[in-house]
Amino acid sequence: MIKIYLTVLFILGLSACSSKPILASGKNVKVSREDASPKCKEIGKLTGTTRTAQGTQEQALEDLKTEVANKGGNYVVVKQFSDYGTAVTGIAYDCP
Repeated sequence: MIKIYLTVLFILGLSACSSKPILASGKNVKVSREDASPKCKEIGKLTGTTRTAQGTQEQALEDLKTEVANKGGNYVVVKQFSDYGTAVTGIAYDCP
């Protein structure tokens, strides 16, 4: 019983030392239509979507920013919104 208790405490202690949250927030992702600086490292093409057909461009953009943050980026160049504004595509970058 003590072994199980100590194991659980050890695992909880390790998880408390994590440096990054499990789910990233897009609040620190800069959005632009201008190309990224040559100092930035391209992560790749990502898409943000809304959960419903009645979603807004802002919701799709917030989803894109979260996707960029989840991939380790902090800058995204918006390339295209869908016809109904429920999806947005961009190129994600990690910039210094």
